[in-house]
Amino acid sequence: MSNNSFTRKASLAVAFALILSYAPAHSFVPVTPSSSTTSTSTSINIFGGLADAFKSDDSLGKAQNAGLSNGPKYNENVTVNGKPIKNIVVDQKISQVCATARVKVPYNCQNGECGTCTVKLNGRKARACVTKVPGGKCAIQTL
Repeated sequence: MSNNSFTRKASLAVAFALILSYAPAHSFVPVTPSSSTTSTSTSINIFGGLADAFKSDDSLGKAQNAGLSNGPKYNENVTVNGKPIKNIVVDQKISQVCATARVKVPYNCQNGECGTCTVKLNGRKARACVTKVPGGKCAIQTL
């Protein structure tokens, strides 16, 4: 009979623990009626002091675009194997221009050491993986 009593007490303790763990903490706090109405707050108000920090500063004027102020410089004089290519940005890699023109250029090292990607740029040999588009005429011929 003592074993049965122990099992019953253990199951009641587990049930009580489960009830306490799922019930909100304020549901077990006794409320005492009081005649005076005093209000206390336990809020920390972390962002109250920083509320003005996130407002727009009107003295700075209108917000500007975060990108390039005058936009990228385009070179409209670019040809790949005699075919004119439009909207090529100055200082873009020759390998990207060839990919835009759908011209296959073999690559191996991607850093200009092996010479596999050699093309002719305005009649001179250049490595397509590291050479960039100049601002003027740009005639690219694959080998």
